[in-house]
Amino acid sequence: MADFDDKLAQMLEQASPEMMAGDPIVRKAFSVALLASDLYVPVHQSEDEQAADGGVSLQAIDIDGVLHVLLFSSKEKLGTFMGGNTRFARASGSDILPSLRGGQAVLNPGEKGRVLAAEDIAEILGEANPEHGQEGHVHGPDCNH
Repeated sequence: MADFDDKLAQMLEQASPEMMAGDPIVRKAFSVALLASDLYVPVHQSEDEQAADGGVSLQAIDIDGVLHVLLFSSKEKLGTFMGGNTRFARASGSDILPSLRGGQAVLNPGEKGRVLAAEDIAEILGEANPEHGQEGHVHGPDCNH
């Protein structure tokens, strides 16, 4: 059961991937919540190493041969998946997602998590995606992208 303070995890539990794909209102509510929420992102290096490298190196996992950046809706979700001593960065979705443009991510990996493809990230950021064809396209069961 999700922590009551973790609204993003509650949304993931209540809205199936099919519901999000088929209901533009649910998808938009999720996008707004994701951008407004603090996200917890496991990182590789210490703060000194990050400063020396000029940035943060985010951890990713391989899903079907493609690297997906790990995102968590709470410190508890991160700890459950990664372990208690994992280094992480915390920032709002609106600060983190723009740096993931063109990439893949997974929010709260596991049964109730969501994989975010590059076009999902673009849509969440309010960017037009040429693969979707015309503006206002709504994903449906016959989408092939």
